[in-house]
Parts: sequence; structure tokens; C-alpha cells
Amino acid sequence: MASGYTVSGLTDYVKVNQDLLIKGVVLGTVKGDTIPNLRKQFGVKTKERLNILDVEANIQDGSSCGFAASGKTEFSEREIETAQLKAQDQYCDKVLLGKYQEYAVKIAANKDAADMPFEAEILDEVVGSINKQMETLVWQGATSGNSGSDLIDGFVTQALNNDAASTIMVTGAAATSMYARAQAVIMAIPEDLLDKAVLFMSPANYRKLVFELVEKNLYHFAPGADIEDKDIYFPGTEVRIHKTIGLAKRSSGDSEYIYASAYDNMVYGCDLENDQEKVRFWYDDNSELWKYNIHWNAGVKTIWPDAVVVGDFNA
Repeated sequence: MASGYTVSGLTDYVKVNQDLLIKGVVLGTVKGDTIPNLRKQFGVKTKERLNILDVEANIQDGSSCGFAASGKTEFSEREIETAQLKAQDQYCDKVLLGKYQEYAVKIAANKDAADMPFEAEILDEVVGSINKQMETLVWQGATSGNSGSDLIDGFVTQALNNDAASTIMVTGAAATSMYARAQAVIMAIPEDLLDKAVLFMSPANYRKLVFELVEKNLYHFAPGADIEDKDIYFPGTEVRIHKTIGLAKRSSGDSEYIYASAYDNMVYGCDLENDQEKVRFWYDDNSELWKYNIHWNAGVKTIWPDAVVVGDFNA
């Protein structure tokens, strides 16, 4: 009776965890992440066209008869490319023997996935670790140049390279205050984007900006411990400031970029329609190890590169 109950319970448990894990890995789960807010393009396996429609209807003088066609209906396209990604690891529970965690070790030979010590906690941390790395890749990933060895090109990398001719650049000295930096980037945002524009900056720069706003008495609040989990609006504007963990410095030599655009302009491509994304978690009798194997794909692209402003204040 106990054996049957354990097996049936394991089937449901593993299935639920697998669904939650793959959604967390692919689409992000951590509060403050960018990926959950981006426009999604599902069904992308390697490369796919983003079909763009741009329409302008011109208002004319209608005081006389006649028909005069005037306007623009333009079709264009951009290509989004995804990379095939994976995460794999293995665990031997015997290394826990003789440690305080040995209470969770099952000595019997007939083990299954449910017997892995601290399985739920480890899988939660796996998702969190992958989320953090994906956030960095989405923003700063570089497949080539500057010793780039990542699997995808992020938004900043694309803006400064392939889309450099269209990107609106704002530059300044490293000594420029965070308030002045944000203000300069906001002033460069195209007018028709202002009502939905979001300004993305690293957590460190976000903190500096909040402190400067408090000192200027422009942001009337008593900042609490959870301030970094919230977007704020730049005073006097409709522009949101988003604390972006993916823009945190990867090394001491990185520039402190500020990026502005709209979520509708920023596309995150993945498959998420069939078995392209998969999770396996099992006990391998041959090696006597627990293993997980996670596969997914991801890539990013902006629809209108001329609706992107990048502030570089590393001069």
C-alpha cells in the first residue's frame, strides 16, 4: 500500500514541478526581471521574421471634390534569431554522509527522483540561477567582439552594433550625476514613444537615482526596504524607471549603459509550443547519481531600432 501511494504521488509531483520549472526558465519568475514584461514571439526554433506594418494616413483639405491618395502603408521585416541553450548537473548523495545533511540520505539501492536530498530547494535555486543569467544575456549578451563568447546578442549589444545607425545615442562624462544622465536620455526619447517609454538601468544606478531624487526633494516619499522592487516615474514625466538586474556590471571595465525604449518594441523569442523546451530530472542507476537536463531556446530583437535610446556615460 505504501509503495503504490509513493509512486502515484511521485508522478503528480514530478509533472507539476517540471511544468513550473520550464516556464520559470524560459519566461522568468523573479520579481524585477525584464523577460516577463517583454513582447513574446512563440514558436521560434532558430530564426524567424518579425513582420512589421507601418501606416500613416495624411489629413487633407476636403473643401472640394476629388480623390487624392496620400499616405503610407509600409511592410517591413526584422529577423529574430534564437540560440539553443541547456543546463545540466549531477549529484551524489554519499558526499553528505558524515555531515549534518545525512539525515536526508536514503541508503537503499532502489532510489527514485523523490528521494534526492533537498530536491525542491535545489530546483528552485536552479531556476533562480538560470533566470539571473538569462537576464544578463538578454541585455549584455555578446556572441562576438570584445571577447564576447555568449550564445545570444542582448539588447544593448544589438543597439551598439548591428543597429548602431538607427540607435539614438546620448553620451556624457562618468562624473555626470544619475539625475542628469536619466534626464538626458529621457530628453532624447522620440515624442511618440514618451507615453509608453521605460528607462532601464542597473540596480546600482537605480539606487543612486533614488537617493539623488530624495536629496532634490523631487520624489516625495520615505523610501522603504522594498523600494528596489518597484518602478518609479521620473518627476515631471510619464517615463518609468525600471531597476534592471540584467544591466548590472559583468566586470569592472563595462560601461554603465542606460537603455530606453518601450516593452512593445522589445521582443523575446522562444519556442514554448512543443518539446523544444524540456526538463528531465531522474536517478541514474548506472552512475548512482541524480541528474537534471534542461533544454530551451531564446533570443531578443527590437522591432523599431530607431525607437531605442542608449546612454553611455563612461567617457
